[in-house]
Parts: sequence; structure tokens; C-alpha cells
Amino acid sequence: MKSIVPDDPVRNGKYRALIIGNNNYKDRSGQWKPLNTAASDAESVAKLLKTEYDFNDVKLLLDADRSEVLKALTKLEEKTGKQDSVLVYYAGHGYLDDTSNRGYWIPVDADSSDPSTYLRNSTIRDEMSIISSKAKHTLLISDSCFSGSLLRRGGSPVVPLNASRQYYKKVANKKSVQIMAAGGIEYVDDDYRKSGHSPFTYFLLNELKHNDKPLITASEISSNVIKAVANNVSQLPESGVLQGAGDELGEFIFVRVKLDVAVDGVPKEKIKVIVDINPVEAKSVVRRQETINHTESGKNPDLSSMPIPTL
Repeated sequence: MKSIVPDDPVRNGKYRALIIGNNNYKDRSGQWKPLNTAASDAESVAKLLKTEYDFNDVKLLLDADRSEVLKALTKLEEKTGKQDSVLVYYAGHGYLDDTSNRGYWIPVDADSSDPSTYLRNSTIRDEMSIISSKAKHTLLISDSCFSGSLLRRGGSPVVPLNASRQYYKKVANKKSVQIMAAGGIEYVDDDYRKSGHSPFTYFLLNELKHNDKPLITASEISSNVIKAVANNVSQLPESGVLQGAGDELGEFIFVRVKLDVAVDGVPKEKIKVIVDINPVEAKSVVRRQETINHTESGKNPDLSSMPIPTL
């Protein structure tokens, strides 16, 4: 499998991701029933980011309790650099307390009789704010019930049609702290047409898999996901920004890689060819043409100046 990272204006730091998927809940009262697709959602997102979007650092956390989620977020905070792009994805139960209007993520060890065992939205916001204070771009994707209670709406820029590389460079240079939520203050579906994925993550994966652009923003993806989910289920995803975290109307930008080479005996995920496109490319093309011409004429080409591909 060949990974060709295009010559782009946005990759200055590392791409990091923390992916959480909770299926096997332990609540004795039965309020937090086991889910069918959260783990497979998380696994598929993690795999896609690593293999097709060249994320450098992907941590997959399945059936995580409260302590494990907080520890993973802390570790992510500690290693995040100022030019990094950081994505946090959560799939699992969510809850909104109608009385206090507090929203929560529900860890697998949550006790339905004790809300202190949940993860408050305020805690999640605090953790994401710390990460965003260190990173250039931060994106939180929450696939849970009532996930829209995490965000402030209407903060993302409108992406122009046929956006140029100058546009992507412009928004890449501005700080972004964005959120994509599977729904507003509503329940969301678990399994979409027996696909093994929730509706939201099904269409999120669909957008990422079928994207044929070298660069695509979180706003472009969320716009398409919102339309696709709303057209097919009684659920309306939302997108916005994390209030007070320093968003400057920048964009989290996904960088697509092409995957088309296999090497016998080497696992696909271990193969990576990085091709830098630069001003000498034209000379390389001329040299390759000269090689063809020399070969066709029966002469031995001079290979000393030819670029050598490496794995």
C-alpha cells in the first residue's frame, strides 16, 4: 500500500487522535444497556485515519471507564505540540439531565444512581480547552445522545466552492477548535441498516472514504454528514465551536493519502512512501523521459542522477 502525501500547505505538525468506543456497559440497574456499534465505529474511524489520512499518532480506547478516559486525555495533552492537529472521537452513551441541563458522556463503569461517576460536558470542555491551548487545530467528534449540548453553534466558516490551496493555507494558519455532534439534545440511533455502525459514523466514514480531494476541511465533511443523516433517519447532527477556547475561524484539515502499492511479506499498515512534490519534479520528469529515449535507442542510461524511490 503506497501512501503519497500531496504537496500541501497545512502539514506543519503531527496529526494525533484519541478514539473512544464504549459498548459493554456494567450498570446493574440496566439503565446503561450495552451498545451494538460504538466499538466497531471507533475501530473503523481509527483504522481510516491511520491508513488513509496519515495520522501519526492514533490511540484506540475500547470500553473505557471514567479514569481511563481522563488519563488518555491527559496523556494527549502532554504530548501535543503547538503546530499539531488533534482529533478526539467518542462513541457511547450520552445523557442530559433535564433538571440541571447538564450533559454527560457515560463511561462503562458509570453507576446510574450516582451522576458523579459520569463525565460532565464541563469536564470534557475543560480537557479539550487544555488540548486546544497547545494545538493549532482541535476537533471533537461526539457520537452520542444529547451530544449537541457540548457546542456553541454557528462558529465555523463557510467553505467556498472549488476552494483553492490559498484558501486552505489561510484557514490552516488560523487556530480552530471545532466540534461535530451526532445530534442535538435528542436520542440517536445505534445501528444503521445493520451496517455495524451508527447512522452518524456510517456517513462520517462514507464521506472520508469517498473523498477524492487531497485536502478537505472539517466543515466540508460535517456539512455533508448532517445532510446525509437528516435525509435518512430522525436525527439531526450539529457542528460548531468550543466556546472560549480560542477559535479564530480556522479549520481542521484532513490530508488525504493515496493507497495503491503492496509489498510481499510486509503488512500494509507498515508500508509508507512519502513523496514530496517540489520544483525539481520537472527535472525528474525530463530525466525519466531521457531514460526511456536512451533505452529505446539501445544506449545505457546514466542512472547516477536518477531519483531512487524508497520504502
